[in-house]
This record gives sequence, structure tokens and C-alpha cells, in this order.
Amino acid sequence: MGIWKISFNNLKVILFYASMFLLIMALSIKYNGLDVDLWARLIMGNHVFHKGLPMYSDVVSYTQTHVWYDPEWLSSAFIYFIRLKFGVVGLTLTKGFLFFLTLFVVSKAVKVRANGSICPYNIGFYILLILISLQSSIIVYSLRCQLLTFLLMAIWLYLLEKVRSGNDKLLYFLPFIMLLWLNVHGGCIAGVGILFLYGIGEFLNKKPCKKYFITLLFVCLVFLINPWGFDYIKFMIESSYLDRSWISEWQSPFVASLKSHIFYKILLFGAFACLGYEVYIKKLTYRMLDKTKIIILVVLAILSAKYIKHSGLFIVVYAIFMYEDFYFVYNNLMERLRKYLQIDFTACKYLSYLKFIFIYFIIYTYSFFVFMTVPVKYSHYARFFEHFPVQPLRFLEINNIEGKIFSGFYNGSFIAYKYYPKLKIYMDGRQEQVYSSRLFDESMFFLNWLGDYPEAAIKKIKPDILLIENFWRCNKHLKNNPEFTKVYSDNKYSVYLRNNIQKFGYKYPDKEFENYLDNLFDTVFDYSKAKN
Repeated sequence: MGIWKISFNNLKVILFYASMFLLIMALSIKYNGLDVDLWARLIMGNHVFHKGLPMYSDVVSYTQTHVWYDPEWLSSAFIYFIRLKFGVVGLTLTKGFLFFLTLFVVSKAVKVRANGSICPYNIGFYILLILISLQSSIIVYSLRCQLLTFLLMAIWLYLLEKVRSGNDKLLYFLPFIMLLWLNVHGGCIAGVGILFLYGIGEFLNKKPCKKYFITLLFVCLVFLINPWGFDYIKFMIESSYLDRSWISEWQSPFVASLKSHIFYKILLFGAFACLGYEVYIKKLTYRMLDKTKIIILVVLAILSAKYIKHSGLFIVVYAIFMYEDFYFVYNNLMERLRKYLQIDFTACKYLSYLKFIFIYFIIYTYSFFVFMTVPVKYSHYARFFEHFPVQPLRFLEINNIEGKIFSGFYNGSFIAYKYYPKLKIYMDGRQEQVYSSRLFDESMFFLNWLGDYPEAAIKKIKPDILLIENFWRCNKHLKNNPEFTKVYSDNKYSVYLRNNIQKFGYKYPDKEFENYLDNLFDTVFDYSKAKN
């Protein structure tokens, strides 16, 4: 009987991880796309992969730029390598695998916190996290450098929880993890903050806390080990105070969209409702509360309420610290329901087995349905033409129109990757990494036609081409601008040319995209040969 019990428990663990892996991969394939910043990652990655060092200066813009401080230079090389060796299929599978690894580490951290008192493999809780991540379009939509931050954050918290359980030697690993983290993504600042909060929390818990602050000192010193030295630290500090309210992912989830608003409220309400219920049922006093847990949850909740960008980090923290609370509340409510309905334990046991079978049946059925009906190779392209100005750029290409182009910053990297040096961009999504905040603000004032001098972006630097989405307010003012003429328009974009590069007749692109997609990642310019 003992052997059967062990085997059944092992089977549950195997099914849990296998199901989570299949579900994440299925969602990664079905809800897939190419991020607007991917192209800048490929430009930097090309250079790093072939030269071993980051590209220190910008080459694709016609505006004034500064040194390219890129916290993602190492992850760019990783993404470029995946794309080069494994193509778009590799981008999709890597995205899903990184997300799975993150939740795998989360489950291990939960197990450390539970110390064997609860089962850390309740698939329903993780499905909730996956669905929230999907709705926020943070994790399963596209391969981004943030995925590495989510994984490293999970590892960071796992090690800190192991330290709290008595294994202090694991603190030695944190500076080495930070050495990697600070060169793959700017989210490394979160690791510094979390370590500081652990020190404060353990101080309030009246437990040894000096070790966290000593480790924090070494972690901060590691920041000097980067390609730019102290200037990089100065850049990171200055960047943390920038106003990025123009950018959707740096807005509050309460104002960004109704969907984000609803799911974020569910997340917050669920967390604090469960904590309140547990405190009430267990009659927990202040002394009994885990102050480290409370402080970290509150701080991350505040940050993620301020910026959508921080929601992914909150989901990781939430998963690790809230699992046991959800587990307690769920079991407590189910027991109350059992007593109220007068269902005996044997029936509950069989109902539990039925629930177990039903959930895994749904996961496996859905996952294999996606694998059979959605081709991995082409899943990236399903929303491609919705997010990128393919037709306007093909219009420019077939008419041999070259020069300085102004567009929304989010289209800049794609234009640079595909059409440099024939087209040089105003700016792209690297805002503070390469450009001044003034340039970015002027571009947004022009697009929205705001301020006392809305035309500053095109009057000062004088672009040759304007590629403008039709919803921007500047379109109605451009109709009366004597310096530009509209030469192309579709249901989403308009193209304006400066009068001195006008032509007498234009060819218009067809709607055959197959060849375009097959050669999507081709680029004329070899960024590996760019001068630093």
C-alpha cells in the first residue's frame, strides 16, 4: 500500500508539471506575435553575437543620440542566437519554456515555504496565474527580455526563502546571479529592492537580518561589472525617475484598459481577501504575521498598481507568497460546504478524483487541439499585419523612396531593421537608452497635436517622410501643411512626402504577403560591422 501511495503521489507531480508545460506551450503558440522591440534586440544581438561586445552608439537614427546604454545587451544576443539557429519556431518555444521554468521555480519556492505542510501542486492555482498573465499580455504573447527577469526573480525568491529556512550559504550565489541579471534586463533593480525588503521584514520579524544587508552591499558592488562602468549605474538611477506616461505599459492597469483593470482588481482583491480571511479564522496576531511577506506583497502591489510593466513581477511574488493562503481558504471553504451539504468524506474523496480527472482532461484536450490546428511556424504571423506598417513601407520600397522617416516610436525598430540605410528613423522604443526625453516628448506632442509648438518634431529636423497612423490628431493638420503631400493611405496608415522628393506617379503594393513573411527577418545592413 505504501509503494502504491508513493507511486500515486509521484504520478500527480509528473502530471502536474507535464500539464502545466503543455498548457503554457499551447497558449504560447495560440496567442503569439512579434514584439515591436524585437527588432532592436536583433540589431544589438547581431553585434554582440559577432563581436562579443554591445554596440555603444546608434547607427539607425537621424536624430541626436547619446551612448547606447542597453541593459538588455546580453539577452539580445540570446534572442538573436535563438532566431538565427532555430527561426521563428525557436522564438515561440523559447518563450513558452522560459515561462514554464519560471512557474517551475515558483512551485519549488512554494514547497520551501510550505515546509511539507501543504501540497504545492494544485494545478488550478497555476492555471489562474497563467490566465492572468495571458490577459495582461505580459508573458505568453511574445518573447521579450522581461521573461528572463521573471525567471531570475523566481530564482532570487526561491534562494531567499531557502535562506530563511536555515541555508545561509545560498546568499553567496546572489551577487553572481545579479552579475547575469544586470546585463540581461533592467528589471535587476527589483532584485536589489527585494533583498532590501527581506532585511527590513526579518528585522520586524525579530530574526537575524544583518546577513541580508551585507549581501545587499556586495550585490550593489557587482553593478560596476558592466560594459559601461559607473556611467551605466548613473544611467539606471536617472532612468528610474523618468516620466513614461506616454507609453501604455508604463501606465496604471486601472486606466490602460477595462480588461487589465478587471483582472488586476481580481488579483488584488483575491490576495487581500484571502489574507484577511486567514487572519480572522486563525486569529493571527501581529507577532504571528510574516512581516517580510506582507511588506513585499504590499510594495509590489503598489508598484504594479502604478505601472503595468511591474505586473509580471507582482504575479511571480504573488504566486510564491499567496499559494498557501489560497490553499488554506479553499480547503476551509470546501470543508464548510461539505458540512453544510452533509456530504461524507468518502464522497468528497471521489469528487476530488473526478475534479482531478476533469481538469487534466481539459488541459490535455485543449493543448493537443492547439498543437494539431495551429502551425507553430506561422503562429507569429497571425497578428503581424495588425501591428506593423507593412504595406506603407512596401509602397516606399517599390517606389524607391528613401530618406529620413518619422513614425510612431513603436514602429521605429522594425523600420530600422528592415530598411536601414535607405530609411533612417526619428526614434524607436529605446527611448532613454539612446535618445533624450525631449525628442520623445516632441514626437508625442506632434502626433497628438498638443502644446504651444506641436510641429517641433518635424520643423527642427525636417524628415522627408511621415508615416502616420490614421487615428493620430496630427493627420487633420497635415492636410493643410504646404511642405507635405499625402501619397498613400489605407484603413490604418497614411504616408506624407516632403514636396522636394515628390514623384509624378506611384506604384502600389499588391496584397500577396507569402514571400514577404518568408523573408521577414532578412535585413540589408550587417549590424555586426557597425562602428562603435
